[in-house]
Amino acid sequence: MVLPGSVATVRLADVLSSCWSAMQGEDNPLSLTPTAKAAVVLVDGLGAHNLEDRRGHARWLTEKWRQRSIVGDSGFPSTTASALASLTTGQAPGEHGIVGYTVRDPSSRVLINHLKDWEPHVDPARWQRCETIFEKAQAAGVPSLSMGERRFAGTGFTHAVWRGATFVGTDSLDEQFAHLRNFFDENDRAVAYLYWPALDRTAHSSGVGSDAWIRRLEDLDQELRKLDSILGSDEGVVVTADHGMVDVPDERKLMVTENSALLHSVKAWGGEPRVAQLYVDTPDATEDVATRWRESLGDDALVVTRTQALEQGLFGPVSPEVVPRIGDVLVMALTDRAFYRSELASVQSMRMVGQHGSVTATEREIPVIPLGAWL
Repeated sequence: MVLPGSVATVRLADVLSSCWSAMQGEDNPLSLTPTAKAAVVLVDGLGAHNLEDRRGHARWLTEKWRQRSIVGDSGFPSTTASALASLTTGQAPGEHGIVGYTVRDPSSRVLINHLKDWEPHVDPARWQRCETIFEKAQAAGVPSLSMGERRFAGTGFTHAVWRGATFVGTDSLDEQFAHLRNFFDENDRAVAYLYWPALDRTAHSSGVGSDAWIRRLEDLDQELRKLDSILGSDEGVVVTADHGMVDVPDERKLMVTENSALLHSVKAWGGEPRVAQLYVDTPDATEDVATRWRESLGDDALVVTRTQALEQGLFGPVSPEVVPRIGDVLVMALTDRAFYRSELASVQSMRMVGQHGSVTATEREIPVIPLGAWL
């Protein structure tokens, strides 16, 4: 198994943990200098390749990025649920346990959609296994603030990934910047997280090659410029992302029907369209399922068994508790392909243009842009 190469020098998992280390005056992977207050701005879907391809439409952001030219690796799978858990815990998916968009709970055998319903099948406090940076800050008496859309309040994902932080629902980056400024003003030491989803949504609906996505990027560039005026001398911010995007045309979407040989011995289909995680009915069927998918997709996908994925460290170090959550067979798109179980996939999902989740550099590589006290 040969994975696509990468120029990344740090992990997304290093970003918030480096901020926290800098607040303690400790060395860190991002080489951030000591500071009293820190924040991460996470732009959903702002891949390094996507930004570079449209750098003329984000001149402020590109200029700041080129100050240090740091490229990060979001990790595998390059999907929001896994990536954000890596950001807030400083650990790889194999440790924190969120190993895909949708994975099967080994106990109940129910598929858990990490961005939707967790309970009653899994407990967010236990399913995400690692201490968060916010919990470390809480133990040290340092307040934490996390911000995102109001609909995230009280969800299983919020309980699992932002443990230890006070969550505030917001409607815009402007509102988040106002909360950040007040939060920093009210505390001598503080750590915060800000989240902006609009770029990702536009990519899903229209594609990263669309005029709509470019307009979103231009809006983002204008919004982020405001950080120059609101940050104090002892306040550091890192702008980063959770993944990049690949446009998938309709003719490159594989619709797998229930009578397909590709589903023979497949008990459940997890993951997402660019990374199918297939759970087989008996262990003996694993190799047969993998072989059928390899023969069907050829060079369009990398098809591996769970054992091969673990051997190659795809998920980083993997806790024994997490191993059975991973699909028995993983089908990872290498070109502009996506895979759907047509009878079960939602219409919204099948219409998506911009997609992510797989192992390609376009999906995994992200910009890491220190600002304020760290620029």
